[in-house]
Amino acid sequence: MPQSMALAKGARITGGVFCLLFFLFTAYWLAADAGEFGLGGLWQAWARQRAGLNQATTPFHVGLAAVQLTAALAAFAGRRVAGGLLAVATTLTFATATQAALSTGLHTSDNRWYLHADIDATPFEGVFLSSVCLFLLSVAACAVLLAGMRSWPRRTPTDPPKRPARTAGLAAGLLLGVMVLWNLAWQGYILVQSDAASLPVFYLGKGILSALLSMAPGWSALVFLALTSVAMLSSLMRGAAARGLACGLAVQALPGALVTVIGPAGNGTLFDGASTPGLTVIGDVGLLLDLFGSAALLALTVRGEPVAPAWFAPAAGPQFAAPGFAAPAGPQAPQPGLQAPQAGPPSWQPPVGGPVAPVSGPPVPPPGIPPMPPGTPPPPQGGFGPPQY
Repeated sequence: MPQSMALAKGARITGGVFCLLFFLFTAYWLAADAGEFGLGGLWQAWARQRAGLNQATTPFHVGLAAVQLTAALAAFAGRRVAGGLLAVATTLTFATATQAALSTGLHTSDNRWYLHADIDATPFEGVFLSSVCLFLLSVAACAVLLAGMRSWPRRTPTDPPKRPARTAGLAAGLLLGVMVLWNLAWQGYILVQSDAASLPVFYLGKGILSALLSMAPGWSALVFLALTSVAMLSSLMRGAAARGLACGLAVQALPGALVTVIGPAGNGTLFDGASTPGLTVIGDVGLLLDLFGSAALLALTVRGEPVAPAWFAPAAGPQFAAPGFAAPAGPQAPQPGLQAPQAGPPSWQPPVGGPVAPVSGPPVPPPGIPPMPPGTPPPPQGGFGPPQY
């Protein structure tokens, strides 16, 4: 039976602690924005996609907080989807912290990275310092998750990992494949319509970032392209991490899609593509994928099936004799083949009944045969040496 990979218990609990810290970071800045602008003002800023001065969060961070909290709870509860959820939450947190630490660290009055930011305000300094700490924590969490992968079955009996059902895994893999194709089409359209000078703006976000914790469009697209591609391949191969990866991507994308739909729908600007028809069509398709595709992924991957009916002992590897290995205690059953000599007199003692023939020197002829004259070569004794002439 083929082996699967699963997180060890220690790595799973440690990853859950990291994701809980990530959630506290995101929840703090969501609460800070709500306290600064009010719930109504924050909702208006999200709906109109126009951030206020030193606003830290966007609708993306609502989904990020949801996947971070879900990953932490799944890890503490020992759910089989915890591994994929931890991977999605840690990767998105790493990407967010990297962008925030870089942008806030390089933003000045002459080298602007944000549209609405005051470098002398307390939120700006707080985002910079906390993002650097978050970056270090996310790197440590990535190392823990990568080092904690173990093959299953193990020596100790454990429940088998779960994978998507055959039909559900295929459907989820195809849906994720459509999302990958949309991501590539969107990036390709931007690259074709832009010149070389716009690439740093698109992938680094210099001068176009609205919120302090927002990511550049190109950087965000690359991160989601990597996660969606891995989730697609895992779903098609029915890997043990497929359900967690798909659920994590769905949980992250669904809140932002809902805000993006509700806000323009209330203003009457939903699916309004008068300015840039081509880009708007691609954006509308992506919005529908985020909205309905995320719900479909949750429905397809919410249930799984074990990779094996029950735990079974792993196949033992070849055993080699080595110094320091003690023989097992207790009487041993006789083994087929050559047997060890039984207890008795030492084998080095001469046999009883006569002297021992000399070990070296010319052979002694039997009685009645004259000895061989000196200088005559002895007869061949056989073997694989050269012929005797």
